[in-house]
Amino acid sequence: MLSLCFVFIIPYISTILAVQVHPAKRTVISPATCISGYSWMSDSKGYSPCFTVAYVEAACAGNKYNQSVLNNGYSYSLPNSSTANACYCSWSSYNLMMACTICQGTTGSVIWEWAQWTSGCTTNLSWTQEYFPSGYVLAGDASIPYWAITDPGSWTYATFNIQDANATYQKNSSSITPSASSSSSGSSPSPSSSSSSSGSKSTDVGAIVGGTIGGAAALSFLAIVAYLLYRRHVYRKGARASAINPQGMTFMPLSGTHNRIPSDTSNFVPSMSGPLALYGQSVSPSQQHETAYSSQPQTAYPSLQGSFSPLSRTDVSVYTTNTSNAQRPDAIPMV
Repeated sequence: MLSLCFVFIIPYISTILAVQVHPAKRTVISPATCISGYSWMSDSKGYSPCFTVAYVEAACAGNKYNQSVLNNGYSYSLPNSSTANACYCSWSSYNLMMACTICQGTTGSVIWEWAQWTSGCTTNLSWTQEYFPSGYVLAGDASIPYWAITDPGSWTYATFNIQDANATYQKNSSSITPSASSSSSGSSPSPSSSSSSSGSKSTDVGAIVGGTIGGAAALSFLAIVAYLLYRRHVYRKGARASAINPQGMTFMPLSGTHNRIPSDTSNFVPSMSGPLALYGQSVSPSQQHETAYSSQPQTAYPSLQGSFSPLSRTDVSVYTTNTSNAQRPDAIPMV
C-alpha cells in the first residue's frame, strides 16, 4: 500500500517543483529567423538578433514582447511619441533591429539612419546615449553581442553597416549581460570586461528560493505520509492479535500429580477416599493430599439407610498417597 501511495504522489511532486522554479511565465518570442550566413550575429546562447532584440524591448515592457516576421517591402517602425522608451531608443535596440532586417533576407526593406531613429526619442534624449538603459536587466539567459553595443554614430555614415559590425565581431565575439547596478551610458564596455561577462546568466533568485522551498515541502509531505502508513500498519497488526486472543489467557498445568484435565467433568463429584470420609471423621491436611473423582453420581450405601450400627472395630489403618518422608499418622481406632 505504501508503494502505491508513492506512485500516486510522485507526479504531483514534479508539478509542484515546476511551478516553484518558474513562478512567472514570460512571453518573449520571435518567429523571425535568419538565413544562412548570419550566424555570427547571434549571442553566446545562439539567439538570433531578432530574438535578442525582443529581449531588449521586453525589458521595458514587462518581459512581454513579440518581434514579428518582416515581409518583403516592409520595414520595422521608427520610435514615436507613443512607442519611444529607454529600451527602444538605445544603441542595442537600433543595431539589433537593423541586423534583424538584414538577416531575414527580405527585399524592399529600409535600413534606417541613426538620426532618423533618434528623431522619435525627443521625449528624453538621454535614452539615445546608452547601449542599454541603466536600472534594467534582460530576462532569462539572453545577452547582447558585443558588436551590438557599438554607438551607431560611429558606423560609416552613422547608419548600421554590416561590414563594420562583422569587423567588430572578428575583434571580439563575446556577449554582454547588462546588470541593474552597472551604468551603460557614455561608452561601450572594453573588450576585456565584455569577455569576462561572456556567457553569464541573469539569476532569478525568487525561482531558486521557491524551488528549494517547494522541494523541501514535498519531501516533508512524503515523510509524514510514510509515518502515518507505518503507524496504521502497526495498529492493524495489534488489533488482529487482540481479536485472536481477546483476554490474553494462557493455560498452565496444575502442580502436583493432578495435571490432566478430564474430557468431561460434568458428572465428576469430589469425594474423600477411605472409610474415614464415610464415617464423618476429620482428616488432617496431610491425609487429604489426594482427591479422588468418580465418573458416576454418588449414592448412599444401602446398609447406611435408616439406623446404622457400625461394627466394633479396634484396629483400622488408614493409608495415604503422601510420598513425602514425613511419618505416617497413627491408626485411628473405630468405636
